Amino acid sequence: MDASVWNTDEHGKPCSRAIAGDLLENHFYHFDADAILAVCHAIEEMGLEEANGTLLAAMQGFNHFEPHRERYWQLAATLAHVRVLARGKQPPRHGHLKFVATNRKAIEPFWAVLYEGQRRQAMLVGRQTNRASAFEHKRFEGCYTFNRELIARVRQDLEQILAGRTECMREFERLLAIDRAAKKLKAEFAREHQAVESALRKLQTAGDHYPPRQFEAVARQSLNRLRRLTDRLPELVGAPQSRLVA
Repeated sequence: MDASVWNTDEHGKPCSRAIAGDLLENHFYHFDADAILAVCHAIEEMGLEEANGTLLAAMQGFNHFEPHRERYWQLAATLAHVRVLARGKQPPRHGHLKFVATNRKAIEPFWAVLYEGQRRQAMLVGRQTNRASAFEHKRFEGCYTFNRELIARVRQDLEQILAGRTECMREFERLLAIDRAAKKLKAEFAREHQAVESALRKLQTAGDHYPPRQFEAVARQSLNRLRRLTDRLPELVGAPQSRLVA
């Protein structure tokens, strides 16, 4: 499978190719269609191996379900509860496999698989970043996790949206805000470190042409910029509040 995953910058833009074996949990990446399917299939395989628990999948449209039909029949025969959320015409019900048709705008851009077993759990959740309609051309920004609490909160968001009680994937937005803030901090620290290192080398080599007070000024300016950034951290990691529906 020619799958591709990219690291993202503080603005969510792809910035470099990620190495598949080095993907970090709770860290956001840019996935192509093959890559997001590969991770989802790994989670589904975990469910089949564990043979207990529940699985919830969001597939955008039921027109995307057919290639996964036999796998989900097998999952439904193995797990206690398997649900597939999507818009459009529902496929015929098969055993314990439950289809949930939804036109909720908040769910529409998401592709996700959440497995919650007795011993292990895993989730991949991604939001489409382009306007492609053919699945093979779609791109997603998202992350994976094995954390039971994070998975439960994303599932609760999906259920709240389905029930019409909210219009926001709040946990996804919260995790995304934290990820972008962390990447912004890392980028700013790197820039300020480079600025101070450059001034330090100049202090070493320029002699009297670069007095210590100029180095002090550069270092002070760098620290002030970092201080202003840290003052904004509560704003940077804040996620939008869920909009409750009357």
